[in-house]
Amino acid sequence: SGFKDGEEFDRHCEVVGQGKWCLIRPPKDYKTPLQWPAGRDVIWSGNVKITKDQFLSSGSMTKRMMLLEENQIAFQSDAGLTFDGVKDYSRQIAEMMGLGSDSEFLQAGVRTVLDIGCGFGSFGAHLVSIKLMALCIAGYEATGSQVQLALERGLPAMIGNFITRQLPYPSFSFDMVHCAQCGIPWDKKEGMLLIEVDRLLKPGGYFVLTSPKSKPHGSATGTKIRNMLTPLEQFPEKICWSLIAQQDETFIWQKTADAQCYSSRKQNDVPLCKGHDASYYQALSPCIIGPSSKRWIPIQNRSSSSELSSAELALHGKYCSNLFLSSCTCTF
Repeated sequence: SGFKDGEEFDRHCEVVGQGKWCLIRPPKDYKTPLQWPAGRDVIWSGNVKITKDQFLSSGSMTKRMMLLEENQIAFQSDAGLTFDGVKDYSRQIAEMMGLGSDSEFLQAGVRTVLDIGCGFGSFGAHLVSIKLMALCIAGYEATGSQVQLALERGLPAMIGNFITRQLPYPSFSFDMVHCAQCGIPWDKKEGMLLIEVDRLLKPGGYFVLTSPKSKPHGSATGTKIRNMLTPLEQFPEKICWSLIAQQDETFIWQKTADAQCYSSRKQNDVPLCKGHDASYYQALSPCIIGPSSKRWIPIQNRSSSSELSSAELALHGKYCSNLFLSSCTCTF
């Protein structure tokens, strides 16, 4: 359709009258997904764009994570994005944050997670099982969709990417943004991709980046990873992030909850935005939203329960408290 520079992987909707029509027709023989929680681990193969031949020709990791049986696909609950499995990976992140286990995410103020790159939905499924609200985004794929796999499993997911435009979420929407081998070139566009992460993160929130396993020293892959991480070591300080932990190929940065950090930065650092948030699907912004926003509520100031504080209630309303935070009882 003439799209380029990453826009071909983003959402595109048919314009009907004054509005956009974004619904997509289901496959011809689409079946209603199984009810949760059974549907989390077993889906109808005809509902997604993956054929038996594609499955058989895929790599060993895919076969370890998925079992193809006649008209169903079953997911291995402990398989995941790292060689040690999703549960071990989630526990590793928690321990790097200074927690005893991932069951303490809520106590650390982490309730909402934006997962970039759904894969087979295993990480999101695990987060939901420990009562976190995990939303996955991934770019459009003509030959098969990570987003569709996640949706069939009953997990919140939508098409979107970090390449061209701001994502359609208000500022300060997530407590954690997670990227494991998600393919985003974070070192490009003069840091504006990281600025978009900063816009989405609540004060005190976390950015978790796991890069691919590096090859032996001196290899092209290892050099590429080191070149990518070098600017990430410098740029986060300009937007008041601090690197709190690094283990193997996993890095965790934390966004400041200290409003004074922005006024103490160097003069040539990333400027603060003027005015209110722009509407959805705007171009990536070269400025960061500071503590002057009414949505500036550090995640560490919240209780570990599912109840919103009085400040959050005033901002989001009681309806949000009942619907959005009770992820363990939501039907997706």
